Amino acid sequence: MKKTIISLLIALVACSVLYLTFKREFDQFNPLYKEEYVYVVINKPAEAEFKHTGTRYRYNLTGYTEQGQKKTITFSSSKELDPNRYAEVLAKGAYTKKWTLIQEEEIPAYALSALSTQ
Repeated sequence: MKKTIISLLIALVACSVLYLTFKREFDQFNPLYKEEYVYVVINKPAEAEFKHTGTRYRYNLTGYTEQGQKKTITFSSSKELDPNRYAEVLAKGAYTKKWTLIQEEEIPAYALSALSTQ
């Protein structure tokens, strides 16, 4: 009985560590999260990441959904993006499926009003 409880606790801790380490990858397949568009403005500099395929630029930004709900978004690019540009990010939890640069006119009203108060 003791061995079973200890084994279960070790498995629970191991699964928790794996989930926290690879949250983005798990969110991609999590059926409890739905895909949604989040709108962000590039208002922070990117963090350069040096990978075997070249340099990637990671952006950690605060964005808003169509309803104005606040979300933290992370995505990367192969080039640095111009500041004060708007992006539409298709996200599922912490996983970013795709992103595109857009014009201010393409942003829904609730998200635009929340972005303008940043």
